[in-house]
Amino acid sequence: MPSRAVARPWYDSPWRIAGQALTTALAVVLVAALTALVLVPRLTGGASLTVLTGSMEPTFAPGDVIVVRGVDDVCATVGVGDIVTYFPTPNDPTLISHRVVGKTIGTFDDGTRCRLITQGDANTAADDPISPEQVRGTFLYGIPRLGWVRQWVGDHLQAVILVAAVVLIGIGLSGGFGRGRTRVLAIPATASAGGPAPAADPGAGTPTEAELWERELSLRERELDLRKRELALSQRQVAVSTDHPTPFDRNEA
Repeated sequence: MPSRAVARPWYDSPWRIAGQALTTALAVVLVAALTALVLVPRLTGGASLTVLTGSMEPTFAPGDVIVVRGVDDVCATVGVGDIVTYFPTPNDPTLISHRVVGKTIGTFDDGTRCRLITQGDANTAADDPISPEQVRGTFLYGIPRLGWVRQWVGDHLQAVILVAAVVLIGIGLSGGFGRGRTRVLAIPATASAGGPAPAADPGAGTPTEAELWERELSLRERELDLRKRELALSQRQVAVSTDHPTPFDRNEA
């Protein structure tokens, strides 16, 4: 009786289940982080920034990541209460994120139509008025503590890559060492000539050409055996007729 080895599915092994769960979790975290820190800022024309001071506590604290979106018309879009990220002076690349506490509309020397007055939520004094040209974007959302993680990853990039490689290798090896045992399924042989035909397996796949040919040969053998039986039966009937002749077959005395 031939047999066939069938590999067990991944969910039959605890090690492979753990590896699959870890891989899925890492993939979800990576996709979420890339979406929040890279994709959304690019689509909105903004940026993701790490908070370095406590001037906006408790709204956000040092180490948080904030995402800002770009604004086309600052004077028409930004109002009192909004949080804006801006350059303190035209030649200073440092960014400040404070809340708008005042807004002045008018015509100014630089050709803009407004001035914004900002102040940190934790500060007691307002900042100097800023021009719309200094505004980088408006606050969209924040992610607590992620800034420290991003800064640490940037400072230890080689170590992070090494750890990620080790984790991936470990996941791959766990799939090999934790592989469940292989089960062996017995496949019944084809019925011999004259015997009952094997019952069809509903779960079996499409038979191969060799299997179809073997079935055809078995049917032909059974048909030939049936013909032989019919011929033998006919011969016995002829013999009986010869041993018991009818009155019409007897000679007259």
